[in-house]
Amino acid sequence: MEGAENMEDATSMGNAGNIEGKENKNSVGNMESTENMVELRHVAKAYKKNVLFTDLNLTIPRGDICGIIGPNGTGKSVLFKMLCGLARPDKGEILIDGKLLKKDVFPQNIGVILDTSGFLPDETGLKNLEILAGIRGKVTKEKLEKLMRRVGLKPELETKVAKYSLGMKQRLAMAQALMEEPSLLILDEPFESVDKKGVAHLRKMLKDLNGEKGVTILLTSHNSQDILTLCRSIYRIQDKDLQRAEEVDLVWDYEV
Repeated sequence: MEGAENMEDATSMGNAGNIEGKENKNSVGNMESTENMVELRHVAKAYKKNVLFTDLNLTIPRGDICGIIGPNGTGKSVLFKMLCGLARPDKGEILIDGKLLKKDVFPQNIGVILDTSGFLPDETGLKNLEILAGIRGKVTKEKLEKLMRRVGLKPELETKVAKYSLGMKQRLAMAQALMEEPSLLILDEPFESVDKKGVAHLRKMLKDLNGEKGVTILLTSHNSQDILTLCRSIYRIQDKDLQRAEEVDLVWDYEV
């Protein structure tokens, strides 16, 4: 069961729960839902002398699909970890669904893909999902099996996750992120190592979730086509800040 503790901490949190945006309809202090799903207010973050962000301000409306792009090392993954409550900003505030994140307060009703290495290597894909689902007891085995098929995996497969290809692990991560029907998905490179047919299938699935259930989606991708196909709003991390990007800018000449 090596790695189980880290998997439980990160994944249970993940399933628990336009730079200029509109003002909240409800008071944040009352911890009520707002029309904005994600808000960053003057967020700064540095690791020792490596300053990643100096004054991030971002508003993502409920029901949006937002892409974050930028070269490696600019802090995309760190930004997502802060949104999940796994890292704390040095300054500023982060609100998810109108609720202020602070020490020991994690966002609720979110699904996350940050890293696929947290799965238990000596268990099957289905068993991994069953263990994670058991933390909160909200998802039946039947639903997990159905979800695995939906992302392109066979729940009856006896292969241990250690023998999974990278693409299979990514599909399993997608199933984990979706299994408790979150209202917000935070997806860091969700299609990495997935074959073209699988990518097209997963893109459609995310579009359907957004269109039919209003799930808000925030994602990064090295593939500009993922961003162009899915996202309504796009921001580039540049000069330690977020800048609105237009579609014409997405034929970028550097590694995203």
